[in-house]
Amino acid sequence: MAGKKLSTGLNDRPKDASIGQTAGGFPDDSGKPVDVGDEEIETTRKKIADDPREKLLKEVREQEDASRTGSE
Repeated sequence: MAGKKLSTGLNDRPKDASIGQTAGGFPDDSGKPVDVGDEEIETTRKKIADDPREKLLKEVREQEDASRTGSE
């Protein structure tokens, strides 16, 4: 039963065949490289480096201020 095909349509493959790049070995690098600008890299770096506690405190303060002024 192992290796028996599930269908004859577009997804025609043996039952025990790997899906996508989940198999061992080197990945299939058929995708296009991603072009990222320096500005986007720096923005992402800042988002990652921000202190989570400070970020949460800032969000809480903003929500408190919004509820006091009546604009949420």
